[in-house]
Amino acid sequence: MEAPPGPSSRRPWKPTCLYYTQGKCTMLSDTLHLEKFNHKLLTDLPVNSSAADKVKPQKLDYFLVLDLEGKVEILEFPVVMIDAQSMEFVDSFHRFVRPTAMSEQRIGECIEGKYGKFGVDRVWHDTAIPFKEVLQEFEDWIRDHKLWKKEQGGALNSAAFITCGNWDLKTK
Repeated sequence: MEAPPGPSSRRPWKPTCLYYTQGKCTMLSDTLHLEKFNHKLLTDLPVNSSAADKVKPQKLDYFLVLDLEGKVEILEFPVVMIDAQSMEFVDSFHRFVRPTAMSEQRIGECIEGKYGKFGVDRVWHDTAIPFKEVLQEFEDWIRDHKLWKKEQGGALNSAAFITCGNWDLKTK
C-alpha cells in the first residue's frame, strides 16, 4: 500500500519566476534558472479534501477568481481558473498593467511602494503593458479555454467570475 503524499514527498519550495507569470520568461532552456525558479505556478497546491466534500454540485465548470490590484488605476490583472467540481487549480492568467492616465513619476512611486519591498518592481517595469493589451490577451486566454466567444456578445460559457471585495468590479 502506497503512503499518501506528505510534506516530505513534495519538491522543495522555489520562488516562482515572475517573468514566467507574465508569459515573458526567456530563460526556459537555462538549467541554473530552472533549478532556482518554479515554472509550474499553482499546480502543486493540495485541495482540502474535507472542504471539497462539502462543495455542492455546480452548474458551472469553472470559477475565474479575479483579484485586480491598484489604487488609482489597475496595476495588476491576475485570474486563477478553478475547476468548479473538484475545486482544483486549472490554469492562471497574470499580467502587470501600465497605467495610462498617471504620470511616470506617480507610476514609479506607486510601483516602488507596492512592489519594491518584494523586489518585484523590476519585473513590473520590464513587463507591464497597457490595459487594452492586457484585456486582449485575457480574451485570447479565455477563448483558448473555450469559455468565451466574442461573437456571443461577451457572455461566459460555463464559468463565472469570483472576486474578493467590491474594488475589483465596483458593484456597490
